[in-house]
Amino acid sequence: MKNRLVRQVAVAAAEHGILAVRMNFRYVDAKSSASRDLSREEDDLLGAVRFLRKELAEAPIYVAGKSMGARVCARASHDADVAGVIALGYPLHPMFKPEVRNPPEWPMLVKPALFVQGDQDPFCDLARLREELPRLVQPYDLVVIPDAGHSFEAKAAKRDTFQEIRHALLTWVDRYSRRSPVERQPADADRGN
Repeated sequence: MKNRLVRQVAVAAAEHGILAVRMNFRYVDAKSSASRDLSREEDDLLGAVRFLRKELAEAPIYVAGKSMGARVCARASHDADVAGVIALGYPLHPMFKPEVRNPPEWPMLVKPALFVQGDQDPFCDLARLREELPRLVQPYDLVVIPDAGHSFEAKAAKRDTFQEIRHALLTWVDRYSRRSPVERQPADADRGN
């Protein structure tokens, strides 16, 4: 819950009139390690989804995660209450090893998804990601943040990349929620399906 990017995303959503709930996985509070297959973390996320569904009978629920949290969101996308997935800095492969194939959560990702990636992310080679995306069964969007790393840290000129991330996620949620559309910004964006 203290992650700066997660906090910024929640604030941006709230300012846009979208209820945003942040949570910790239980391993964080226990000061231990994540489960090897991320099944406990998936249970934690789905617990939050159940809580939200009780409060919001009709509204779509989108799950968003950064890095490992994005993998957990992919796993949880099978749930009927999950309308879509927002993956920020999806770790497609181990650091600097794009030759490692078959991301384990890929077959589990069964809802529309937005991928926001830095173009210099050592955990996600963009050429590899573009090879993998067509394997998804639902529509996807890819927004690439130029000159940014895994945590969207600027790699060239010092800048705050969050406005680019904010625009990408609010545009996507608006489109999938059928809210009034946010003006599209020209970007390196791919749209699938």
